[in-house]
Amino acid sequence: MTSAAVRPGFRATRPRTADAAAVTSTYSALSRTVRDAGLLERARGYYLWTLGLLTLALGGIATGFVLLGDSWFQLLMAGALGLVLTQFAFVAHEASHRQVFASGPVNDRVGKILANAVVGISYSWWMNKHTRHHANPNRRGKDPDIEPDVVAFLGETRLAPPGSGR
Repeated sequence: MTSAAVRPGFRATRPRTADAAAVTSTYSALSRTVRDAGLLERARGYYLWTLGLLTLALGGIATGFVLLGDSWFQLLMAGALGLVLTQFAFVAHEASHRQVFASGPVNDRVGKILANAVVGISYSWWMNKHTRHHANPNRRGKDPDIEPDVVAFLGETRLAPPGSGR
């Protein structure tokens, strides 16, 4: 019985070479240096400061919408709102990766509030899509982030004629 018969799609790995061991050793040393420097620790202060500034900006934009009334300058407020909501989405993304707070449930709560109530996207839909992306990054048919949609990431998708449904 071969390994391919046990698990379809299985690829046997090549034996380790001296070069592979050197790369692994170099990576381990770099990883240890980064960890020892504290670069992987959570930056709660940064995220709290960022959320505070974003909340102030959102309040300022809402005030601007009201004060400007029926004016073409509303377009400037809409642009600013798009930028601020994108930044809120980035913080929700970091919370989904458990980077903002030490507690997983707190990160989930903050992510849900920011995504659902502030940005206006479904947190559960996004988590499902993002988890599938991380499980199979850049693999055709498995990574939803490279599937043909509004933006084409693959050459053959880009060259499809308009109206072809691709």
